Amino acid sequence: MAKGFLLLVLATAAAFSAAAASTQSLKDLRARERENRALASEAAYTSKVCGRSIDASIDWSTAEDWPAGESLAAVCDGALGAVETICRRGRTNVVDRFICAGDRSGADLSGKTLRYGAAPGGNGYATTLAEIGAAE
Repeated sequence: MAKGFLLLVLATAAAFSAAAASTQSLKDLRARERENRALASEAAYTSKVCGRSIDASIDWSTAEDWPAGESLAAVCDGALGAVETICRRGRTNVVDRFICAGDRSGADLSGKTLRYGAAPGGNGYATTLAEIGAAE
């Protein structure tokens, strides 16, 4: 009986420990919210330059290893800058949706969705400009 109770207590403790590890801290949640707001602000500027709405989001499932203290949204802003460049050139219908990811995969345009896989310390302007067909 005592052995069974001990196993139940250990199993319960392990379950609580796993649940606690999978939840985000309030600090992490606030940091993500700041990043989401920053990207939304940057995308609003891009939308204004392009004269149309561009939906933007961060794919947080790709950013688990992103360095603390470095802004993912700021690194993705270079890719949005490339979109602004093509819009200034009159090509305003290339991108409807922008996904900022933290997986170092670079720029990929699929239909009208631009996904930029940022790398810490990167910018993405030139590679994104080349990907969306506006390289000089």
